[in-house]
Amino acid sequence: MKKLELQEIDFKQSLPVVYEDLEPIIMAELNALRDKLRTLPENTESSEILNLFENCVLSLNKIEDNDAIESTIDTEEREGLCDALYKMGTIVGLDETTEYIDNWREW
Repeated sequence: MKKLELQEIDFKQSLPVVYEDLEPIIMAELNALRDKLRTLPENTESSEILNLFENCVLSLNKIEDNDAIESTIDTEEREGLCDALYKMGTIVGLDETTEYIDNWREW
């Protein structure tokens, strides 16, 4: 059931506005996280799941350091990214109210 719910998330809906040069990078990170979450066994520890989210957010943080990318993650992208990440987290049993994404993000 969770795997189907994860697959049904439309990242474009969460990120209706995103800079053209950021979109492929952001979508690749979100899709990679979703793919990893979909392959986890049902009884995976929340610490292991959180580690996957942390790695994704840390990768997204590196966008700011990439000189080949002109745009940065601004307010609209930030809100959309958090929305998409928290949607996935809720599906796999993480508590959004802990604001775990904020522990790692620099954007």
